[in-house]
Amino acid sequence: MREFLLVCLAAASAFAQAGKFGALTNSDDVGNPLLKGSAVFDASTGQYRITGSGTDIWGRADQFHYVWREISGNFAVTATAQFLTEGIEHRKAVIMLRKSLDTDSPFIQVAIHGNGMPAVQFRSSKGDITNPVDFPVEGPGIYKLKLVRQGNTITAWIAKDGEALRELGHTSNDLGSPVLVGLGVSSHTQAAANTVLFSDVSVEQIAPPAGKKQ
Repeated sequence: MREFLLVCLAAASAFAQAGKFGALTNSDDVGNPLLKGSAVFDASTGQYRITGSGTDIWGRADQFHYVWREISGNFAVTATAQFLTEGIEHRKAVIMLRKSLDTDSPFIQVAIHGNGMPAVQFRSSKGDITNPVDFPVEGPGIYKLKLVRQGNTITAWIAKDGEALRELGHTSNDLGSPVLVGLGVSSHTQAAANTVLFSDVSVEQIAPPAGKKQ
């Protein structure tokens, strides 16, 4: 497993919208779950109501619903997630960077589980296992998530119930460019769906790391 450096810092995020799904452009299931997912974007509020099912975003293959756009270079992605349905404690709402829509694609994500456990999870190569870095369970709530990519460095942030964002840590992950960036929802079961309301969604290009050209 690649090293994941743990730190605690504070930060803020910004809001931006453009495209068919606000800041995003496409919506589809990954991994062909039995219960089809869906996404509805409300332009008047900037909110996404995303429903997904599937076994999980885990192991060597994933099943979930994904709303995404293609992006290159360095960027920051933020979203606030609220679970609207009850379900298995490990159902997930995520911000994900993904190489492709293949079910076994490399990816990295910051996730909040239904029981309030934050996690950073990644698959380094196609068909590989998923590596987790789990954090203490914080309980149900409304969570703000953030992922920042600068070069090959991916940094994850989280905040609960309006608190200041704190940095969970960072890792090196070479997904290449462009990548798919977006919001994912999985129910951790084939038998039921999980619905999450995402608000304050922002996808912003940022400056390259010092000394690097874009």
